[in-house]
Amino acid sequence: MNQDMAAYFDRLAPEWDNAPSEFDTREKLISLMELQPNSVIADIGCGKGVMFQHLLKTGPAKLLAVDISGEMLRSAQRLCGDGRVEYINDDFLDASLPLLDAAVIFNAYPHFLDKEALQEKLAQVLRKDDVLIIAHSVGKAEINGTHRGGSASNLSVPLEDAESEAGKFQQFFSPEILIDSDEMYFIKMIRR
Repeated sequence: MNQDMAAYFDRLAPEWDNAPSEFDTREKLISLMELQPNSVIADIGCGKGVMFQHLLKTGPAKLLAVDISGEMLRSAQRLCGDGRVEYINDDFLDASLPLLDAAVIFNAYPHFLDKEALQEKLAQVLRKDDVLIIAHSVGKAEINGTHRGGSASNLSVPLEDAESEAGKFQQFFSPEILIDSDEMYFIKMIRR
């Protein structure tokens, strides 16, 4: 487990804002995901669970809430009592997970420093025709501006345009939807 990453987000957890002003954008992102009912979905880097209410509307059989920060997960548990949510405090790259129908990385992707290891882990837990989503509720420029030069700069990698980021997963995934706007950043890929 990346101890520096865990400690950083543990420190931020008490003050973390789940951005209620971005609710409508998150709803748009969910509609773009087109997740199937009764799916097993992983919310990777779930933080305090900002996406839970949106993902649970899709009717999953199970929602795996995966985060490296124990403090973030404890906060998420206090906010969501839905029995379909299973909490996993681990680095996604090290976590023991069942096969998934969909993996969602919302507002966390820049903190996965080793994209090749991320792709390989996702390829292990997603089967043919399963869905990988990388999404942000704001545009690339805002995300990169937030991380540049700040306390997270050594714990994040700047976002490239959606096509370039999707290209990093081409060994196992095919892009289906790419949106790189001021309002949102969205990549939907299908496991080959």
